[in-house]
Amino acid sequence: MSASTIASGTRRRVAVVVAALCLVAFQVSALTFGPPSWPLPARSAPPLVRVVTPAPLPDGGSEFTVASSATLLRLYDRAAYDLDTVRAGETDVPRLYLAALPSDFGELEDVGARKEAFLRTVLPLILRANDEIAIVRTRVSALLEKIRDDEPLRRADARWLASIARQYGVIDTEGKDPQAALSGAAGRTLLARVDTVPVPLALAQAIVESGWGRSRFALEGSAIYGQWTWDKAQGIAPSGAPDAAHAVRAFDSLTDSVRGYMHNLNTHPAYRAFRAARAKGASARTLAGTLTRYSERGAVYGEELVEIIAQNDLESFRDARLGATNIERGGAWDDLESVPQS
Repeated sequence: MSASTIASGTRRRVAVVVAALCLVAFQVSALTFGPPSWPLPARSAPPLVRVVTPAPLPDGGSEFTVASSATLLRLYDRAAYDLDTVRAGETDVPRLYLAALPSDFGELEDVGARKEAFLRTVLPLILRANDEIAIVRTRVSALLEKIRDDEPLRRADARWLASIARQYGVIDTEGKDPQAALSGAAGRTLLARVDTVPVPLALAQAIVESGWGRSRFALEGSAIYGQWTWDKAQGIAPSGAPDAAHAVRAFDSLTDSVRGYMHNLNTHPAYRAFRAARAKGASARTLAGTLTRYSERGAVYGEELVEIIAQNDLESFRDARLGATNIERGGAWDDLESVPQS
Protein backbone atom coordinates (compact mmCIF):
# COMPACT_ATOMS: atom_id res chain seq x y z
CA MET A 1 0.00 0.00 0.00
CA SER A 2 1.44 3.38 -1.04
CA ALA A 3 2.21 6.17 1.41
CA SER A 4 -0.37 8.43 -0.27
CA THR A 5 -3.13 5.85 0.21
CA ILE A 6 -2.27 5.48 3.90
CA ALA A 7 -2.26 9.27 4.35
CA SER A 8 -5.61 9.58 2.57
CA GLY A 9 -7.20 6.95 4.84
CA THR A 10 -5.78 8.61 7.91
CA ARG A 11 -7.22 11.99 6.86
CA ARG A 12 -10.69 10.43 6.39
CA ARG A 13 -10.57 8.79 9.81
CA VAL A 14 -9.46 12.04 11.41
CA ALA A 15 -12.27 13.92 9.61
CA VAL A 16 -14.86 11.41 10.88
CA VAL A 17 -13.55 11.66 14.45
CA VAL A 18 -13.55 15.48 14.29
CA ALA A 19 -17.12 15.53 12.91
CA ALA A 20 -18.29 13.17 15.67
CA LEU A 21 -16.63 15.32 18.31
CA CYS A 22 -18.28 18.43 16.88
CA LEU A 23 -21.68 16.73 16.92
CA VAL A 24 -21.19 15.68 20.56
CA ALA A 25 -20.13 19.20 21.48
CA PHE A 26 -23.20 20.66 19.75
CA GLN A 27 -25.55 18.29 21.57
CA VAL A 28 -23.96 19.04 24.95
CA SER A 29 -24.22 22.76 24.25
CA ALA A 30 -27.87 22.45 23.20
CA LEU A 31 -28.75 20.49 26.31
CA THR A 32 -26.92 22.97 28.55
CA PHE A 33 -27.71 26.32 26.97
CA GLY A 34 -30.60 25.56 24.62
CA PRO A 35 -30.55 25.40 20.81
CA PRO A 36 -28.75 28.16 18.93
CA SER A 37 -30.78 31.14 17.76
CA TRP A 38 -30.48 32.28 14.19
CA PRO A 39 -31.17 35.83 13.01
CA LEU A 40 -34.63 36.14 11.44
CA PRO A 41 -35.93 38.93 9.25
CA ALA A 42 -37.80 41.56 11.28
CA ARG A 43 -41.59 41.25 11.16
CA SER A 44 -44.59 42.18 13.28
CA ALA A 45 -45.60 39.35 15.60
CA PRO A 46 -48.90 38.82 17.46
CA PRO A 47 -48.86 39.16 21.27
CA LEU A 48 -47.43 36.15 23.02
CA VAL A 49 -49.87 33.80 24.76
CA ARG A 50 -48.93 31.58 27.67
CA VAL A 51 -50.34 28.23 26.59
CA VAL A 52 -51.13 25.71 29.27
CA THR A 53 -52.52 22.22 29.00
CA PRO A 54 -56.16 22.55 27.92
CA ALA A 55 -58.65 21.74 30.65
CA PRO A 56 -60.21 18.29 30.22
CA LEU A 57 -63.61 18.37 28.63
CA PRO A 58 -66.30 17.20 31.07
CA ASP A 59 -68.33 14.33 29.67
CA GLY A 60 -72.09 14.46 29.94
CA GLY A 61 -73.09 13.12 33.33
CA SER A 62 -69.61 13.44 34.83
CA GLU A 63 -69.00 15.86 37.68
CA PHE A 64 -66.19 18.35 37.22
CA THR A 65 -64.45 21.14 39.07
CA VAL A 66 -62.82 24.38 37.99
CA ALA A 67 -60.15 26.50 39.63
CA SER A 68 -61.84 29.86 39.24
CA SER A 69 -65.16 31.53 38.56
CA ALA A 70 -63.77 33.09 35.39
CA THR A 71 -63.03 29.61 34.03
CA LEU A 72 -66.53 28.47 34.96
CA LEU A 73 -68.13 31.34 33.07
CA ARG A 74 -66.01 30.64 29.99
CA LEU A 75 -66.87 26.96 30.19
CA TYR A 76 -70.61 27.66 30.21
CA ASP A 77 -70.21 30.04 27.27
CA ARG A 78 -68.23 27.46 25.28
CA ALA A 79 -71.01 24.96 25.91
CA ALA A 80 -73.57 27.42 24.47
CA TYR A 81 -75.38 27.33 27.81
CA ASP A 82 -77.70 30.33 27.69
CA LEU A 83 -80.47 30.88 30.24
CA ASP A 84 -82.55 33.10 27.95
CA THR A 85 -82.93 30.38 25.33
CA VAL A 86 -83.65 27.83 28.07
CA ARG A 87 -86.38 30.10 29.46
CA ALA A 88 -87.87 30.43 25.99
CA GLY A 89 -87.88 26.65 25.53
CA GLU A 90 -85.54 26.95 22.54
CA THR A 91 -82.69 24.91 24.04
CA ASP A 92 -82.27 22.23 26.66
CA VAL A 93 -79.96 22.42 29.67
CA PRO A 94 -76.55 20.81 29.07
CA ARG A 95 -75.57 18.00 31.42
CA LEU A 96 -72.81 19.96 33.12
CA TYR A 97 -72.60 18.99 36.78
CA LEU A 98 -70.27 21.18 38.82
CA ALA A 99 -69.08 19.29 41.89
CA ALA A 100 -68.15 22.31 44.00
CA LEU A 101 -68.30 26.06 43.67
CA PRO A 102 -64.89 27.65 42.99
CA SER A 103 -63.45 29.31 46.09
CA ASP A 104 -63.65 32.78 44.54
CA PHE A 105 -67.30 32.47 43.54
CA GLY A 106 -68.46 34.98 46.13
CA GLU A 107 -65.90 37.49 44.89
CA LEU A 108 -67.46 37.97 41.46
CA GLU A 109 -67.98 41.73 41.33
CA ASP A 110 -70.64 41.70 38.62
CA VAL A 111 -73.79 40.81 40.58
CA GLY A 112 -75.73 39.92 37.44
CA ALA A 113 -72.98 37.60 36.23
CA ARG A 114 -72.74 35.93 39.64
CA LYS A 115 -76.50 35.32 39.82
CA GLU A 116 -76.57 33.96 36.30
CA ALA A 117 -73.60 31.69 37.03
CA PHE A 118 -75.35 30.36 40.13
CA LEU A 119 -78.54 29.57 38.20
CA ARG A 120 -76.54 27.94 35.42
CA THR A 121 -74.78 25.80 38.02
CA VAL A 122 -77.76 24.72 40.12
CA LEU A 123 -80.35 24.21 37.35
CA PRO A 124 -78.79 21.08 35.79
CA LEU A 125 -78.25 19.59 39.26
CA ILE A 126 -81.94 20.03 40.13
CA LEU A 127 -83.02 18.54 36.80
CA ARG A 128 -80.65 15.62 37.33
CA ALA A 129 -81.98 14.84 40.81
CA ASN A 130 -85.57 15.15 39.59
CA ASP A 131 -84.89 12.79 36.69
CA GLU A 132 -83.45 10.23 39.10
CA ILE A 133 -86.58 10.45 41.26
CA ALA A 134 -88.86 10.26 38.22
CA ILE A 135 -87.22 7.00 37.12
CA VAL A 136 -87.74 5.46 40.55
CA ARG A 137 -91.31 6.75 40.70
CA THR A 138 -92.18 5.13 37.38
CA ARG A 139 -91.08 1.71 38.61
CA VAL A 140 -92.70 2.17 42.04
CA SER A 141 -95.99 3.12 40.39
CA ALA A 142 -95.93 0.07 38.12
CA LEU A 143 -95.22 -2.31 41.00
CA LEU A 144 -97.87 -0.75 43.24
CA GLU A 145 -100.37 -1.20 40.43
CA LYS A 146 -99.49 -4.90 40.33
CA ILE A 147 -100.08 -5.11 44.07
CA ARG A 148 -103.48 -3.44 43.69
CA ASP A 149 -104.33 -5.96 41.00
CA ASP A 150 -103.21 -8.84 43.26
CA GLU A 151 -100.47 -9.81 40.84
CA PRO A 152 -97.48 -11.50 42.50
CA LEU A 153 -94.21 -9.58 42.33
CA ARG A 154 -90.99 -11.14 41.19
CA ARG A 155 -88.55 -11.66 44.03
CA ALA A 156 -86.13 -9.04 42.70
CA ASP A 157 -88.94 -6.49 42.29
CA ALA A 158 -90.24 -7.18 45.79
CA ARG A 159 -86.77 -6.69 47.32
CA TRP A 160 -86.24 -3.47 45.38
CA LEU A 161 -89.66 -2.05 46.31
CA ALA A 162 -89.09 -2.89 49.98
CA SER A 163 -85.72 -1.11 49.92
CA ILE A 164 -87.28 2.01 48.40
CA ALA A 165 -90.09 1.93 50.96
CA ARG A 166 -87.51 1.79 53.76
CA GLN A 167 -85.47 4.55 52.17
CA TYR A 168 -88.55 6.80 52.10
CA GLY A 169 -89.59 5.90 55.62
CA VAL A 170 -92.76 3.98 54.75
CA ILE A 171 -91.53 0.54 55.91
CA ASP A 172 -89.43 0.78 59.05
CA THR A 173 -88.05 -2.76 59.31
CA GLU A 174 -86.45 -5.27 56.98
CA GLY A 175 -88.09 -8.53 56.09
CA LYS A 176 -91.59 -7.15 55.61
CA ASP A 177 -93.48 -8.42 52.61
CA PRO A 178 -94.09 -5.34 50.40
CA GLN A 179 -97.02 -7.13 48.77
CA ALA A 180 -98.88 -6.95 52.07
CA ALA A 181 -97.25 -3.87 53.63
CA LEU A 182 -97.89 -1.59 50.64
CA SER A 183 -101.30 -2.80 49.55
CA GLY A 184 -103.29 0.05 51.11
CA ALA A 185 -102.56 3.51 52.49
CA ALA A 186 -98.86 2.77 52.82
CA GLY A 187 -98.60 2.34 49.06
CA ARG A 188 -100.31 5.68 48.47
CA THR A 189 -97.97 7.30 51.00
CA LEU A 190 -94.94 5.89 49.21
CA LEU A 191 -96.10 7.21 45.85
CA ALA A 192 -96.74 10.64 47.38
CA ARG A 193 -93.20 10.71 48.72
CA VAL A 194 -91.33 9.47 45.65
CA ASP A 195 -91.96 12.56 43.60
CA THR A 196 -90.06 15.47 42.06
CA VAL A 197 -89.70 18.99 43.42
CA PRO A 198 -90.84 21.85 41.14
CA VAL A 199 -87.81 23.48 39.57
CA PRO A 200 -88.79 27.09 40.43
CA LEU A 201 -89.17 26.19 44.09
CA ALA A 202 -85.87 24.27 44.24
CA LEU A 203 -84.07 27.19 42.60
CA ALA A 204 -85.64 29.72 44.97
CA GLN A 205 -84.65 27.76 48.06
CA ALA A 206 -81.09 27.32 46.79
CA ILE A 207 -80.89 31.09 46.28
CA VAL A 208 -82.23 31.94 49.73
CA GLU A 209 -80.38 29.27 51.68
CA SER A 210 -76.98 29.87 50.06
CA GLY A 211 -77.15 33.61 49.43
CA TRP A 212 -76.70 33.04 45.70
CA GLY A 213 -73.78 30.69 46.43
CA ARG A 214 -71.85 33.10 48.66
CA SER A 215 -72.48 31.44 52.04
CA ARG A 216 -69.61 29.77 53.87
CA PHE A 217 -71.59 26.54 53.99
CA ALA A 218 -72.01 26.52 50.19
CA LEU A 219 -68.36 27.31 49.51
CA GLU A 220 -66.81 25.04 52.14
CA GLY A 221 -69.32 22.20 52.32
CA SER A 222 -71.26 22.32 49.04
CA ALA A 223 -74.34 22.88 51.22
CA ILE A 224 -76.72 25.03 49.23
CA TYR A 225 -79.93 24.23 51.13
CA GLY A 226 -78.87 24.87 54.72
CA GLN A 227 -79.90 21.45 56.02
CA TRP A 228 -79.22 20.87 59.69
CA THR A 229 -77.55 17.86 61.24
CA TRP A 230 -77.19 16.90 64.90
CA ASP A 231 -73.98 15.01 64.11
CA LYS A 232 -71.41 17.79 64.16
CA ALA A 233 -68.84 15.52 62.53
CA GLN A 234 -70.95 15.67 59.37
CA GLY A 235 -71.45 19.41 59.30
CA ILE A 236 -70.08 22.92 59.68
CA ALA A 237 -70.77 24.82 62.89
CA PRO A 238 -72.49 28.21 62.44
CA SER A 239 -69.91 30.95 62.94
CA GLY A 240 -72.25 32.97 65.14
CA ALA A 241 -73.10 30.01 67.34
CA PRO A 242 -70.15 27.61 67.56
CA ASP A 243 -71.65 25.90 70.61
CA ALA A 244 -75.05 25.27 69.02
CA ALA A 245 -76.40 21.74 69.24
CA HIS A 246 -76.73 21.54 65.47
CA ALA A 247 -74.46 22.12 62.47
CA VAL A 248 -75.14 22.73 58.81
CA ARG A 249 -74.66 19.43 57.03
CA ALA A 250 -71.75 19.30 54.57
CA PHE A 251 -71.87 17.27 51.36
CA ASP A 252 -69.31 15.65 49.09
CA SER A 253 -70.75 17.47 46.07
CA LEU A 254 -73.39 19.98 45.05
CA THR A 255 -75.41 17.17 43.49
CA ASP A 256 -75.50 15.33 46.82
CA SER A 257 -76.74 18.53 48.46
CA VAL A 258 -79.63 18.72 45.99
CA ARG A 259 -80.45 15.04 46.49
CA GLY A 260 -80.40 15.47 50.27
CA TYR A 261 -82.71 18.48 50.06
CA MET A 262 -85.25 16.65 47.92
CA HIS A 263 -85.15 13.57 50.13
CA ASN A 264 -85.73 15.81 53.14
CA LEU A 265 -88.85 17.37 51.59
CA ASN A 266 -90.07 13.94 50.52
CA THR A 267 -89.70 12.20 53.88
CA HIS A 268 -89.68 14.56 56.87
CA PRO A 269 -92.96 14.81 58.82
CA ALA A 270 -92.61 18.63 58.86
CA TYR A 271 -93.31 18.72 55.12
CA ARG A 272 -96.43 16.57 55.04
CA ALA A 273 -98.49 19.58 53.90
CA PHE A 274 -96.02 20.20 51.09
CA ARG A 275 -96.41 16.64 49.82
CA ALA A 276 -100.20 16.75 50.07
CA ALA A 277 -100.37 20.00 48.11
CA ARG A 278 -97.91 18.70 45.52
CA ALA A 279 -100.05 15.60 44.97
CA LYS A 280 -102.93 17.92 44.06
CA GLY A 281 -100.83 19.72 41.46
CA ALA A 282 -100.13 22.91 43.43
CA SER A 283 -97.85 25.53 41.85
CA ALA A 284 -94.36 26.33 43.11
CA ARG A 285 -95.62 29.54 44.71
CA THR A 286 -98.40 27.70 46.53
CA LEU A 287 -95.97 25.03 47.70
CA ALA A 288 -93.64 27.72 49.03
CA GLY A 289 -96.35 28.68 51.49
CA THR A 290 -96.39 25.15 52.94
CA LEU A 291 -92.71 25.29 53.96
CA THR A 292 -93.21 27.33 57.12
CA ARG A 293 -91.20 24.80 59.13
CA TYR A 294 -88.19 24.86 56.82
CA SER A 295 -87.02 28.07 58.46
CA GLU A 296 -87.33 29.65 61.88
CA ARG A 297 -88.93 32.62 60.10
CA GLY A 298 -92.07 30.59 59.43
CA ALA A 299 -94.58 32.24 57.09
CA VAL A 300 -92.15 35.05 56.26
CA TYR A 301 -89.82 32.47 54.74
CA GLY A 302 -92.53 31.26 52.37
CA GLU A 303 -93.30 34.83 51.36
CA GLU A 304 -89.62 35.41 50.59
CA LEU A 305 -89.54 32.35 48.36
CA VAL A 306 -92.57 33.61 46.43
CA GLU A 307 -90.87 36.98 45.99
CA ILE A 308 -87.63 35.37 44.79
CA ILE A 309 -89.55 33.27 42.25
CA ALA A 310 -91.29 36.38 40.89
CA GLN A 311 -88.27 38.70 40.88
CA ASN A 312 -86.05 36.23 39.03
CA ASP A 313 -88.69 34.81 36.67
CA LEU A 314 -87.99 31.31 37.99
CA GLU A 315 -91.36 30.03 36.76
CA SER A 316 -89.91 30.19 33.26
CA PHE A 317 -87.70 27.21 34.19
CA ARG A 318 -90.69 25.07 35.15
CA ASP A 319 -90.49 22.92 32.01
CA ALA A 320 -86.71 23.01 31.54
CA ARG A 321 -85.14 19.68 30.76
CA LEU A 322 -81.72 18.17 30.34
CA GLY A 323 -80.35 17.75 26.86
CA ALA A 324 -76.94 16.90 25.47
CA THR A 325 -73.76 18.40 26.85
CA ASN A 326 -73.39 20.54 23.71
CA ILE A 327 -69.83 19.25 23.77
CA GLU A 328 -68.15 16.68 21.56
CA ARG A 329 -66.96 13.72 23.60
CA GLY A 330 -63.20 13.37 23.77
CA GLY A 331 -62.44 16.96 22.75
CA ALA A 332 -60.83 19.68 24.79
CA TRP A 333 -61.46 23.32 25.53
CA ASP A 334 -59.44 25.85 23.56
CA ASP A 335 -57.20 26.52 26.53
CA LEU A 336 -59.62 28.06 29.01
CA GLU A 337 -56.74 29.18 31.19
CA SER A 338 -54.65 30.97 28.52
CA VAL A 339 -53.51 34.42 29.60
CA PRO A 340 -52.34 37.06 27.06
CA GLN A 341 -48.85 38.35 27.77
CA SER A 342 -47.60 41.86 27.00
